Amino acid sequence: MDKRLLEQVQKALQAQQDTIKRQEQMLDDQEQYMEQMLDKKDQDIAELTASLNKLAQTKTQELERLPTLFKELQASMTEQTNVFNGWMAHRKNHVTTQATLISELLALGNVQIQLVEQLKTYQSTITPPDYLESDTTQLESDTVKLEYGLSELVNAQSKIEQSQAKIKGSQTEIQRELKELSTLLDKSEK
Repeated sequence: MDKRLLEQVQKALQAQQDTIKRQEQMLDDQEQYMEQMLDKKDQDIAELTASLNKLAQTKTQELERLPTLFKELQASMTEQTNVFNGWMAHRKNHVTTQATLISELLALGNVQIQLVEQLKTYQSTITPPDYLESDTTQLESDTVKLEYGLSELVNAQSKIEQSQAKIKGSQTEIQRELKELSTLLDKSEK
């Protein structure tokens, strides 16, 4: 009886030792896993720190270049505005020339109309030959064509003036944007 009890006690002790070994192995495995996790966490932190440093360096370089970019943009817009002003002056001269031409053509048309009226009056006092009547008819036809052409020129002049007004509005907007950019550049330099 004592021998059987002793065997049971030995088995229980052996089982307890096996359990202790398993628990020790589990603790070792857990400790090794925790070390691996800590190593990976340290590596992730190092990579993240490197990335943040690189990003900060890039942003710093961009901020350092920002005033230069603003100056280049301002210079470019100033140049474009000067070109635009030159073009506007040219267009203004062109429109003035066109208006003068239209005015002169209208005056010429009025003179031709008076001439036709005078010819009609003269023709009413005499019996015109066939060729003279034909020439007068042609002159009347030419006068009608001229009046139509003058009307087209007046319409074109109106369209040119409308376009010029739109262009002036665009120029005002560009100058306003240039002023805002200049203000932003001054703030950035401060």
